[in-house]
Amino acid sequence: MIKPKYDHKKIAVITGASEGIGAALVEELLYNNYEVIAISRNLKKLTKLKSNFSFYNNDLKIFSADVTNLSQLLSVSRKIQSPDLLILNAGIYEPVLIEKFGVETFERQIKINYLGVINSFDAFKKKMLLSRSGTILIMSSIAGWIGLPKASAYAPTKSALRSFAQCIRYDLAKFNIKVKLCSPGFVNTQAVKVNDFKMPGLIEPNIAAKLIFKNLNNNKFEITFPWFFSTLMKFLTYLPDNLS
Repeated sequence: MIKPKYDHKKIAVITGASEGIGAALVEELLYNNYEVIAISRNLKKLTKLKSNFSFYNNDLKIFSADVTNLSQLLSVSRKIQSPDLLILNAGIYEPVLIEKFGVETFERQIKINYLGVINSFDAFKKKMLLSRSGTILIMSSIAGWIGLPKASAYAPTKSALRSFAQCIRYDLAKFNIKVKLCSPGFVNTQAVKVNDFKMPGLIEPNIAAKLIFKNLNNNKFEITFPWFFSTLMKFLTYLPDNLS
């Protein structure tokens, strides 16, 4: 791989950056001349990520912080400049089996998938408001469009993120800050390894990262892929409930 050369570097902050789509976005953004601030609670994985991309010298900075801990995120925010791109990506997936239903599963996913995004947004928004610029990408899911089996804890958090993104885009428009929502289908990450069913349209994280980067600067609010699966799922949302 040949590292491209540009004169200006933009700053990207990514939560949930140590694996999956987050790690793939780290690589994609480094390749496209971003200075990347990678955040994850797993310092060991972050350190490995840093060593894998040593070619980029000081363009990658890693910080261990838990998105459920606002004070840790604020500490990171104080150490960096205002991001040009804030990717709120941290999340977990745990299927719910009705025979083993437990409130704890819901609490964990709400704390990380939804409130973790709110914490991360809160930690970095002040500098972006002062600079009156930037893009915020919120990672949701096609599961946030329509109810799916075993997703009764996961899907509502992604629906909540969709609504949150729709609301704040109006509030942030006057500050020249763009809000985008990303709703992928199945991506081959550690999270989906627990699925015991065929996952149509499954794609690799590096492909997902390229599709996200490709669509960062267009005027569409939502980025979704793969095309066939996302189109099919969107069609189902328009059908009467008993048909879908």
